[in-house]
Amino acid sequence: METRKPLIVDIKHNSLDDGPGIRSVVFFKGCPLSCVWCHNPECIDAGLEIMFRFDKCIGCNSCKIACAQGAIGAAGPGNINKEKCNFCGACENECPSGAISIVGKYYTPDELVEELARDKTFYDNSGGGVTLSGGDPTLFMDYTSEVARKLKEMGIHICIETSGDFDWDRFERNLLPYVSLIYVDVKLVDENLHRQFTGRDNRRIKQNIEKLLALKSPEVLLRVPLIPDVNATEESLTSIAQWLRKHNVHRVALLPYNPLWINKAVGLKKQLKYDRESWMTQAEREKVKKIFAGFEITRDI
Repeated sequence: METRKPLIVDIKHNSLDDGPGIRSVVFFKGCPLSCVWCHNPECIDAGLEIMFRFDKCIGCNSCKIACAQGAIGAAGPGNINKEKCNFCGACENECPSGAISIVGKYYTPDELVEELARDKTFYDNSGGGVTLSGGDPTLFMDYTSEVARKLKEMGIHICIETSGDFDWDRFERNLLPYVSLIYVDVKLVDENLHRQFTGRDNRRIKQNIEKLLALKSPEVLLRVPLIPDVNATEESLTSIAQWLRKHNVHRVALLPYNPLWINKAVGLKKQLKYDRESWMTQAEREKVKKIFAGFEITRDI
């Protein structure tokens, strides 16, 4: 039984990037992994956080004046005392530029379902639905399964995006019956490198992927995030392609590196263990495609 109420970072409506058709994407806060390149660093920690964006601040001190706890001192919002902050939201409400925000909001399952069901007409007309993402929605299996069940009963297509690091028995019993599409990332094959760059080994992830691939349904799409100097190397990508072919996988989605996460990580005062600030070049992307083509694996990039 879960002991923590899951928080939602964001609900992105009218998305065309996270599954078929028009979708609403729910970003859960909390993930079993802590990838050094995480594109959603605000979704790693399951608890409330406060984010300050230096690039948006206009120096008006409205947040400091609004803070009854004195968590914003003389140095301004760039140096918030987290021990004093009680996440009341007064600073966020008073900030005119959106530079400061509380990350994470709790919805009851019924509240979340009601919010998502408002777009059912768009789902029905486009072949879309709801994508439960994060973070990782499988970290909160009871809550996620209740939401998915209620949506499924309304005829809404459910996709989940997961790290694959979950308890299989609970997943199979509580969540799998309501899911039509699953996205799982294959980040690295080598166990030690996986632990080095994500904080955990990948034994359970690989076992779960193998079990998912053995099912007749739901549809499973494996995705490879391409991280320069981490896994977007000839050695690592070759090992991934070999592992995919070993498990009879002929199609994979390749996700080119996106550096926009860095500003968010800095705003959360997270220590950067990886800091490439540039996008992948076309030459880098072509090299990746060539490696997978060599193994006759169809790739979306």
